Amino acid sequence: MFLLGNVSQSSPLPPEAFPRPFKLRFAYWVYQALFHVLLPVYLGALLWRSRREPLYRARLWERFGIWQRSTRAPVWVFAASLGETRAVSPVVKLLLRDGYEVVLTHSSPAGLTAGQKLFPDEIASGQLRTGYVPLDLFWTMSLFLRRLRPQIGIAVEMETWPGQLFGAYRRSVPMVQVNGNYIEKSLQRDLRRLGIRPLLFGGYSRITTKSETRRATYLGAGVPSDRIKLVGELKFDQDIETAQLPPANALRDRIARPTLMIASSIEAEEEQLMTLVRSLKQSALNPLIVWVPRSPQRFAAVAGALRDAGYSVALRSRCLNDQFEGAVPKDTDVLIGDSLGEMAFYYQLSDIVFVGASLVEKGGHNIIEPLAQGKPVLMGPSFYGVAFPANEAAEAGAFESLPTAEDVAKRSLELFSDASALRAMSQNAAQFNGTHTGAAQRTIDAISPFMKGP
Repeated sequence: MFLLGNVSQSSPLPPEAFPRPFKLRFAYWVYQALFHVLLPVYLGALLWRSRREPLYRARLWERFGIWQRSTRAPVWVFAASLGETRAVSPVVKLLLRDGYEVVLTHSSPAGLTAGQKLFPDEIASGQLRTGYVPLDLFWTMSLFLRRLRPQIGIAVEMETWPGQLFGAYRRSVPMVQVNGNYIEKSLQRDLRRLGIRPLLFGGYSRITTKSETRRATYLGAGVPSDRIKLVGELKFDQDIETAQLPPANALRDRIARPTLMIASSIEAEEEQLMTLVRSLKQSALNPLIVWVPRSPQRFAAVAGALRDAGYSVALRSRCLNDQFEGAVPKDTDVLIGDSLGEMAFYYQLSDIVFVGASLVEKGGHNIIEPLAQGKPVLMGPSFYGVAFPANEAAEAGAFESLPTAEDVAKRSLELFSDASALRAMSQNAAQFNGTHTGAAQRTIDAISPFMKGP
């Protein structure tokens, strides 16, 4: 358990205190020039992606800074995609509770959709607005900030955009980074290159982060110690989509087979995961595998590869309706979770969760959500991106890291065959989550000196 620092006693630093050495200013204008030159290519790529995800071409005016003018100074939150939006949602809920107007911006359709699903009543009442963040050009950001007139800007996790920071500096808008997740590996890579990102952190009046290890990384990047606040991990405060749990429980009872979930896998590890599937399906236990790739673009590709390998594959979108009514065919080897915003359903359906981006050197994805639902978590050897809370969860008996896909399969089968061991690991997971809540309120306490009030 880490020790929480005092989050409310230090004096706030003004937004003017943004060191901008010549190296950073020169790099910024080179970045702006290149972005303008490549703008047609960027827009073309955006339209190309919109062939599969039409929301990419929706509301294009917002990407150029054209937003409805604010009547009062809102809190601007930038949560790039789905994960960041869910992570910051506990902070947004506290801001809304306290009467603040919130503008929640995203760079991807997944983030936009998540924001709309999480806050429908607040959007309907006008207290919260969602949309796309402007392109990181000096003039789009200037237009956006002039029209919005935010009292503070909140960037979530590792989003550090030069145009945002320089634009906010010019308009005296304090910027903070919450749930900061800068890791040592990224710092060393940045320093080997031009060392620009560490300089950009000087544009944040406050950075809140989750562990002593992360705090040390920001210190190593040159961030003054009084700008960094240790508050814990926001994901522990996320609400579980409780409406998704009863249908998952009902379907789980009907399936009546041990179930392993492959969560947030990435393309680079799919070949190894096929080995995992093969090892599990060779067992007499014949577990059901629920596979939810990280990227929607991989849904069809993973399903096709499994079918080519001879497995019986079912798609969530084909066998279950929007209310999760329907049935998974009895002979199904792998159920593909080809939907967004339904991870609580998939976690609840499973006995064990394997979290991806861990069989290759990518550092792993979010393990907190399955732990919160009392699910034992297994990963491959690479989990540096989630070292906190993975190390603490391992000590609590809720998490294990294994060297290979074959080892993951072997350990899964051991747990499936030992009901008491699986039950104990599940209980450890649920208890572990309960000891780490409260980061959202500590984050509000840390950034409140820079806010003017509702």
